[in-house]
Amino acid sequence: MNHFKTCSKCSHTWTVRDDFLEDPSICLVGFQASFVESESGYYLFNHILDEDECNTTLMVNVEAFLSLHKGSMFTDNKMESPLCEGHCAHVENLSQCSVECKNAVAREIMQAFSPCIRDKGGASR
Repeated sequence: MNHFKTCSKCSHTWTVRDDFLEDPSICLVGFQASFVESESGYYLFNHILDEDECNTTLMVNVEAFLSLHKGSMFTDNKMESPLCEGHCAHVENLSQCSVECKNAVAREIMQAFSPCIRDKGGASR
C-alpha cells in the first residue's frame, strides 16, 4: 500500500500528505537546501510525542509539496549569485527569500507549515 511517510523511529504512518501536515505532532524545524540545480532540497520535520515516545526528525523531499506552490516555478539555483540573501546556508533559517531561485520556491511553500517552537534551552516542541 502506498503512503506519504512513515516515521523512521516509531513507525507511525501518514497515508496522505494532508494528514501529515495537519498532525499536531509534526512541526517544521529546518530546510536543507539543494546546492545542485538538478536536485531538490529537503524539509526537516520533528515528530514530537509526549513522554519521549518518538521525538525524531524526518526528512521529506521538497518535491512532495510542490503542488502547494501557486506562483512561478524557478529552476535556477542562485546560491552563488550576488543576489543570494544567504538564508539557505543555515538549515534552521525558515525565512522567505525574494530571489528568483528554486530554493526560494521551497521557502515560500514552507511558510504554510507549523514551525517548531524552541524553548529557552534550544529544544523543539
